[in-house]
Amino acid sequence: MCGISAVYYPDPVASPNDADSLKVALEDSLQAIQHRGPDSYGTYISPDRRVGLGHVRLSIIDLAHGQQPLSDEDEVIHCVVNGELYDYANIRSDLEAKGSIFKTQSDSELVVQLYKHHGVDLFPLLRGEFAFVLYDKRRHLLFSARDRFGIKPLYYTLSGGRLLLASEAKAFPALGWKPEWDLESIVNNGNLTDDRTIFKGVFKLPPGQYLTFDRFARLKTVTYWDLTYEKPAAPIQSLDEMVMSVRDHLTEAVKLRLRSDVPLAVYLSGGIDSAVVAGLATSILRKTNPDAKLTTFTLAFPDAGDKVDEGPIARRMAASIGADFITVEPSEADLVNTIDQCVYHSEGPISSFHGPGKIILSKFVVLSGEGSDEIFGGYASLLLDYLRQPDHLAEDLNIPTPSAIERDAILHKLENTPPSQDHLSISDSSFSDAKVARSMLGGICSHRLYASMTPPGEIFLPTLLQKTGQPDGTRAVAEGFDGRVRHNAQSGHWHSLHTALYTVSKTQMPNFVLNQEGERAEMANSLEGRPPFLDHKLVEYVNTLPPSVKIMPICEKNEETGEKSWSFVEKWILRQAVKPYVTDELFNRKKAQYNAPLARPGKIVQNAARLSPLQEVFRARLNRATVERLGWANWRVIEPILSSYLATPESPTDGGLDRRARLLLYLLSFVILQERFNVPSAQLRPREAKHAVRVSWTASSVSSAGVKVAEDLNSQLRRILV
Repeated sequence: MCGISAVYYPDPVASPNDADSLKVALEDSLQAIQHRGPDSYGTYISPDRRVGLGHVRLSIIDLAHGQQPLSDEDEVIHCVVNGELYDYANIRSDLEAKGSIFKTQSDSELVVQLYKHHGVDLFPLLRGEFAFVLYDKRRHLLFSARDRFGIKPLYYTLSGGRLLLASEAKAFPALGWKPEWDLESIVNNGNLTDDRTIFKGVFKLPPGQYLTFDRFARLKTVTYWDLTYEKPAAPIQSLDEMVMSVRDHLTEAVKLRLRSDVPLAVYLSGGIDSAVVAGLATSILRKTNPDAKLTTFTLAFPDAGDKVDEGPIARRMAASIGADFITVEPSEADLVNTIDQCVYHSEGPISSFHGPGKIILSKFVVLSGEGSDEIFGGYASLLLDYLRQPDHLAEDLNIPTPSAIERDAILHKLENTPPSQDHLSISDSSFSDAKVARSMLGGICSHRLYASMTPPGEIFLPTLLQKTGQPDGTRAVAEGFDGRVRHNAQSGHWHSLHTALYTVSKTQMPNFVLNQEGERAEMANSLEGRPPFLDHKLVEYVNTLPPSVKIMPICEKNEETGEKSWSFVEKWILRQAVKPYVTDELFNRKKAQYNAPLARPGKIVQNAARLSPLQEVFRARLNRATVERLGWANWRVIEPILSSYLATPESPTDGGLDRRARLLLYLLSFVILQERFNVPSAQLRPREAKHAVRVSWTASSVSSAGVKVAEDLNSQLRRILV
């Protein structure tokens, strides 16, 4: 795991006059991402000074060698790689038999030799998490790519006639890029919903895509892999065969990710996903070493209560496999003190303590459970989209499913029941175009839920909303997908559950789960994370399975009345496949949303003379000067929200943050980013007051703001899923 930075000047006149100045700029760029690779760094400058490649290295495989940039034996192909490639020993042997000459034992060198043999069609032989930038000196072609799920980040921008690429945007300023806010993206939360960032002109290369750029400044992005799902047809396997196939695929995925020349550990929560990885890894290691023992790390919050603290459950799982169990028990002050670090490394807004908690936990090379919910159907909200269409394959597998009338009744009940957990939403997503946005994806509601992480329109200046319109994150998600996806959703070629799984896999997973909860939190501590559930061969198999083996309907019939009742087991086939490797407690436990809670759930502090650490940071850093300096935030709206939270903070019993606190944390993120990236204030041309959008918050409403905010914000999520 490493960091990369690259620059290409298509016009030789614009390139630096000497190689030394470009080398210095690249080295300064690498310095900004040194946390990604503290072990060594290297640069390559093309003879014509038009291309520069830089790399910082975190040594995992071939510790003594494998420094980058890498090159072929003819010094024609030059490459920098970030990530881990699996099964490389077999692929290397095949390439050597064809005449390839390797200079190191590093898995990253596969990219160089595979490109020489296959060109841009090398991806079927790449298995793992990766991002790379390759320069073909003979063709003057720059070729870059990101892994299938977006585990490893890669950003690009065209700036000053140059193409810049890097693992993180903070590498760009040293190469001459000057940050500006992308106002339309901020309004519609493009940082979460699609390939945009909060910075104007800076984009994420989407998962499963590659980019080419040549001397004529032609930039092209191409999809080389994407999620797809089988059209309903007769199953070719029995339930038992499906269960065993899932077990075999997952076992192989874990086994491949156990190879390392440095210590390994496992994140262990109170959920089944991380427990599966720990249990399988232990079983695999003990086949060659009966005394093998894993080290597990768990975030614990003993003061938060049994319903929130997962420490005891994780401890019992660790004991069952004989693992060394290490708990990390951060205080609220610890979490608050990590906010700046989390925001800076994730390069986007946060609205919970999920990211800060993960940064505190990250220590070693770890296996993790990310991706399981998005592949196997683990989120509670997915049940609604499972119920929107019948599963015609279930009958062939003797799985009882609700009738159309029963499905409608269950849906109606669920849509009118507030979710048991809400740790992430900061606004209501029921905008005027929600019906259109839902119809674009076959009527599902999942993207509407993710759009609740889009900020409410009231926090933006009216002059900005005149330019952008009101936020509509739901539509931003739907319009971000290509026509193939929308056709599959609307035509019924994909079941509605699978459309929902695609949606979360393309939005929340790469842009949130794998970012501030995943790779960015890990790399902030120079840590390599490996998520076995995102092995593409495992995912491709699971995507062929019927919806009802992912969310299994269970029917119970009252023998006296004849009435039927339905319940649903999320990730059913995964549970069946891994039952031998987890405790009965975890096998039967329903999913709980990951959270890093405050340590005082259920308590409401009225007129507290002493502020909590979170209140203190809000009071110190959110004020008229810092908020108005952003250039787009409406202090008249934000001030009463801040005042009400400072006066009457709440701590929900599920361990989440008061929604006012989430919104304030979101805003604080931009204050931090402006300070760290030196972003100038947005320039909005003022208009006459008679054209302004009406603002519902005023300074005179401060006295009732706490009640109004609580009532408005707590009632909004109910409408999100309707």
